[in-house]
Amino acid sequence: MRAALVVVLLAGCGPSVRAPERPRPPEIVDVATGERIGFETLVDRLAEARVVYVGERHDEAGDHDVQRRILEALAARRPGLALGFEMFQRPYQAVLDDYAAGRIDEPALLERTEWERRWGFDFAFYRPLVGFGREHGATLVALNAPQEVTRTIAREGLDGLPEDTRAALPELDRSDPAHRARVEEALREHPRMTDAMLERFYTAQLVWDETMATSVAEHDGPMIVFAGAMHVARDAIPARAARRGATPFLIVLPEDELPENAPVDYVWLRGR
Repeated sequence: MRAALVVVLLAGCGPSVRAPERPRPPEIVDVATGERIGFETLVDRLAEARVVYVGERHDEAGDHDVQRRILEALAARRPGLALGFEMFQRPYQAVLDDYAAGRIDEPALLERTEWERRWGFDFAFYRPLVGFGREHGATLVALNAPQEVTRTIAREGLDGLPEDTRAALPELDRSDPAHRARVEEALREHPRMTDAMLERFYTAQLVWDETMATSVAEHDGPMIVFAGAMHVARDAIPARAARRGATPFLIVLPEDELPENAPVDYVWLRGR
């Protein structure tokens, strides 16, 4: 996930599908207490939140299975639950609306949202989520910033944007040192990262997170958000959406091992 950050900003997301693994029953950990809880208890707690964030490693089938299970259970408890996707960019919201309403089919959805160019991971990972939303009449929300914007910032900085585009950007909160440190740690894995590049890339990451936070907060009502692990960390989309009124929220992160000081509420240990 960390190494991919630089690649996503400069180029595209090249899919790298891992082979499915035989799962064992998951453990779900309440990060604040260390308590192991059952799936029904998790769903009971998630049902109290306005926004539920479920992270992913984009090419991990098991992570998407966790997302599907949570979606199906939560939708049964939360009428009107909307589905928010990092994978779709805001200018294509009307296309998602057409798909959700049954006016276009899946091939048209992928073509008109430029899925291969703008996301690039196998749609099979996301079909159960998007299809569930359509089948149940849910609102599907395109959360992400246009890649033209984030890539221009990563290469040239904010000054590389046209004035009207720059003026339309959301407010960027640079005040959280923990967020910056976490993003910088990921970026510095790139061997040729200079300080100037680091500043541009961090700004692009902020635009990413703040745009998706804006998209979440603009929706009235309950939402489940599907996004990469870095984006669902507490100081990324969740706190920035909360600053705009999208509270309360809870975060679930699928993992193979329990991370130290995980910036989420629940870790779903998939196991090996």
